Amino acid sequence: MTAEMDFCLLGPLTVRRRGMVITVPPGSQRVLLAALLLNAGRVVRLDELAELLWGPDVPPSGRVALQNYVMRLRKALQDSGPARIITQPRGYLIRLDAGELDISRFEAHLDAARAAARGREWAVAAAEARAGLGLWRGDPLADVDSEVLAGREVLRLGELRMEAIEIRIDADLHLGQHGDVIAELRRMAAADPLREKLHELLMLALYRDGRQSEALAGYQQARQVLVEELGVEPGPRLRELHRRILNADPALDVTAPAAEAVHRGELAVPRQLPAPVPHFAGRAKELAALTRVLDQNGAQAVVISAIGGTAGVGKPNPGANTPNRYPGPVDPSIVIDPFAQLRA
Repeated sequence: MTAEMDFCLLGPLTVRRRGMVITVPPGSQRVLLAALLLNAGRVVRLDELAELLWGPDVPPSGRVALQNYVMRLRKALQDSGPARIITQPRGYLIRLDAGELDISRFEAHLDAARAAARGREWAVAAAEARAGLGLWRGDPLADVDSEVLAGREVLRLGELRMEAIEIRIDADLHLGQHGDVIAELRRMAAADPLREKLHELLMLALYRDGRQSEALAGYQQARQVLVEELGVEPGPRLRELHRRILNADPALDVTAPAAEAVHRGELAVPRQLPAPVPHFAGRAKELAALTRVLDQNGAQAVVISAIGGTAGVGKPNPGANTPNRYPGPVDPSIVIDPFAQLRA
């Protein structure tokens, strides 16, 4: 019972221990394990498990057969005792450590993505949604032969996956990546034409990509499908977006993501000035003279020294090669000419 176990249902049922795949025999044992995992921490009643395994016609020996399936499943999981799959008076319970089930990890990422989107933290929302979607390996419970589990869980998980995709795309649109999602949105809208949110995102992506006419045409296509298939007009959100695109509402334009991040303090403002020159070659005499001025005047007031020389020849910077000092007294008479030796 350690976090080194990994139970995966977002695709074919897979179990790993320390990265090594554990074989769970197909058929009843996979159905039994999936049912327990989908109810982790909760007792699954014997009659519920029996219905999942045999349907309404449970054989007379069903209880004994179920006990044998649990015993074999414990052996397959290399469970030395009943510590993970626990026998209860009315059924069985599987106990998981935090992070052992991929569905739980996906739902945690989805919750974080929702919260970030509500807070308009679009980079975080996109990252959390992508992390959750990265756990999917195909259709959930792909090799678990149970129509009851499929009807109960597959649709629910599929809806959560679609929500994560929509949050990710919405975040990408706020981050100015509208051109990158148009092709994906076209495919998704064609595959699920009754889902208005996909049409909404596609219209917005097209408009922000400078394709207003295509965005308006997309609305007409969505409306036609909804009227023909369901006999209803588009919902208020889609109609409102159509109106705003028609009027070229400037509020639909994306805000520069870098500016938003700077405003929130997430990005440091870059330094625009070049770095100071650390050393001047051939200016040892002049630098020594400036250093003596600082040493002689101490920390009483400001020292002002004029350095003469044609532009571009490299006049020394006393602060680059002298330690930090408190300013000394004003002495405007000090003039150091870097070309004095050349003229001598």
